[in-house]
Amino acid sequence: MSQSDTTSKSSAAPAGETQDNSSEKKCPECGEMVRRGMVRCWNCGGFMDDAVRARYQELQENPPPAIFSEVPEGEVTSVDDPASDDADDDGFVLKSAAAKSGTVTDLEGAESVEQGAQSAESETPHSVATAGDVLLQAALQEQAEKLQRRRRRPAMTGGAKTPGGFIIFCPYGCRIEVKEQHRGMQGKCPKCRAKFLVPIDPPQYVEVKKKSSAASEAGQETQSASIVWLDDLHVHTVPPEKLKLKADSLLKDFAEWDFGISTSGIWMVSLSKKAGGLFGGGGAKKEDVRKAVQQYLSTGSPEGEFPGGEKETFSPEQVAELRVVQPAASRATSLFHGIPIFGEGRIAIQLPMAEAEDAPPRYVSMGILQFRRFAAALAESFSLEGFGAGCGIPLADEFEETAKCHYLNTPVRGLKNLQFYRADPTAELVLAGWKCAGCGMVVSEEARQKEKLGGKGGKGIAKTKCPKCKQKFGDQPLYALAEQKSPPTMETADADNQADSSDDGA
Repeated sequence: MSQSDTTSKSSAAPAGETQDNSSEKKCPECGEMVRRGMVRCWNCGGFMDDAVRARYQELQENPPPAIFSEVPEGEVTSVDDPASDDADDDGFVLKSAAAKSGTVTDLEGAESVEQGAQSAESETPHSVATAGDVLLQAALQEQAEKLQRRRRRPAMTGGAKTPGGFIIFCPYGCRIEVKEQHRGMQGKCPKCRAKFLVPIDPPQYVEVKKKSSAASEAGQETQSASIVWLDDLHVHTVPPEKLKLKADSLLKDFAEWDFGISTSGIWMVSLSKKAGGLFGGGGAKKEDVRKAVQQYLSTGSPEGEFPGGEKETFSPEQVAELRVVQPAASRATSLFHGIPIFGEGRIAIQLPMAEAEDAPPRYVSMGILQFRRFAAALAESFSLEGFGAGCGIPLADEFEETAKCHYLNTPVRGLKNLQFYRADPTAELVLAGWKCAGCGMVVSEEARQKEKLGGKGGKGIAKTKCPKCKQKFGDQPLYALAEQKSPPTMETADADNQADSSDDGA
């Protein structure tokens, strides 16, 4: 065989085959490569062989006829037979007609009609004749079973029932079994610790809703008690370009605002209106406006005109932006380098920034007692514990070491950190006693007046000789708050016994 014959035979290969890959051939419909031996193309579903395609079309056009089998006459049953409805699984057998008593009459005509009907029915296959009845019986039986299952199904009022209660799901999909008495309560998932709410019964929803609406109306009346109000706090607007790092530079540059703190946020209210200026009626009118403002905001959904001047609201998310800027924990981290620009002893808090980009920062300054109420309200409403801790602010009263009066033998306690109390207009300081600069002996103010030390008003006590060490007493007063001037009787301690023994020795 010559080379030309080989070339001609290879060129005469089928179009669906490839020379480089003999295990695949091309689909005649879509042209995709299909593995040999496949009946249909994996891409388009077309037949790979023309003979198979022609045979398939022939079978579709001429389907084979249905073939029905003959059923023996003794096994034929009918859905209309009343005996079949009443029969049970034990096999109920009917009595034969011969067992019945009675007169047998000649019914030759009827028998001929019956025989004629049986001969007509025998011409039609039994399976074809009773096919519709069998399907109807199956459909009726299925419908009856569905109705019976629906009647037996237990009532579901919130979840799948279990012996201990019912099943609910937490927000993250964990299955939780709860009891009936837990309905309407809130809990935590034992797996993921996510909070979930147990649903209430649907029949009780309307009743609970009525109770909740009545409770909300009653809660509006007592909502004013849940708002903590701090009056006449100093708000300073400080443009950075005009800031002077000098002590007390912003002490008198402020505007008075009232602050209301509740779980819904913080209200900042100005009682003076812009157009009206200051209140012409004095303090009494200012107090009337303050009461009207507090009543207006305590209703929950206020209506009508706002009785005050301006008001701003800080959301619970903005409360997290509050921070103490004076005093500072460290001068290196202080915004004002540790300089008390708001006044010595005053506490300043930076307020959340306004939405406007060019709005200057604002600060609110207050005294020590006002700050304690402010911090307590933040902790109660927003769980912001320890606000201002670590900044050098005495969050509770701190006292000098308790000593007994030299004359009356009564305890005398003097406050520490007096600069904070002197800067608070709401703190009422009273003179509790005097301490000798030489020996540390303490004389209460009541005893000083009785003994007339330093004159009638005590102005000369600094030059008065101490009755114990005979040195100049010095100017070291001890102060206490007005409600702490007369503390309860102190029990005798070891330190007091040592002080008494030293006095006897003198």
